[in-house]
Amino acid sequence: MRNQKEGHLIMCDNRKIFSTYIRTCTPSVVFIAGLGDSGEVWGEIQDRISQEASTISYDRAGIGRSEAAPIPRTLHDLAEELAVLLHKLDVEPPYIVVGHSFGGLVARLYASLYPHLIAGMVLVDAAPEYKELAYERVLPSKLVAANREYYENPMLNREGIDKVTSYKQIVDYAVPWDFPLSIITSGLPDVRGEEWPSHDILQIEQTLQADFQRLSTSSKYRIASRSGHDIHQDEPELVIEEIRAMLKAVRK
Repeated sequence: MRNQKEGHLIMCDNRKIFSTYIRTCTPSVVFIAGLGDSGEVWGEIQDRISQEASTISYDRAGIGRSEAAPIPRTLHDLAEELAVLLHKLDVEPPYIVVGHSFGGLVARLYASLYPHLIAGMVLVDAAPEYKELAYERVLPSKLVAANREYYENPMLNREGIDKVTSYKQIVDYAVPWDFPLSIITSGLPDVRGEEWPSHDILQIEQTLQADFQRLSTSSKYRIASRSGHDIHQDEPELVIEEIRAMLKAVRK
């Protein structure tokens, strides 16, 4: 067994993708960041988990040290980018995939495309598909148009993601899972201005994320009571605890 932290630039679909791969032992833990975030957001958690398992974090195309890709992109593009990266780095399966925010959608689609490679999944305040449409139930009328435009126009989000097509992909490729699934949801609202109904949005998010339990025959749901959206930074110990529990369960 070796524990060596290495940064890699790997060619994936004619562009260089940066990753940090620490090889020790299986199962391998794959960290997937939220929209616009680099793999560095997982630094503390990755370092801790790397003492117990192989880990990899990475920058999606156009983020951090990775070269840009043509936009708009879809979740299917991102899932296949991850598949190529894991193959080229020879990251040994099975994988425990850990996704934050939009990264949770990437994790879910990857797992639906390659369920035979997955040992478990941890969703960290993961974005539900069609969440923008759900928000409209509580948004003031003056905010509805801008919210809908953000949902429909890929050029308004930080990675040029076609959300309309991507959400449909999540639904179309969905398959039932029998691997363990841990869902961690924020317990504190994120403030986005005086007119944004933060507490109502939090309730919608918690309800939608609790529904993720239907995705697997073995699901666990918990609320991070002291965290806003960035649970992996506000309460990293919770995320580490869930990953360690999954590692233990998989190795039995």
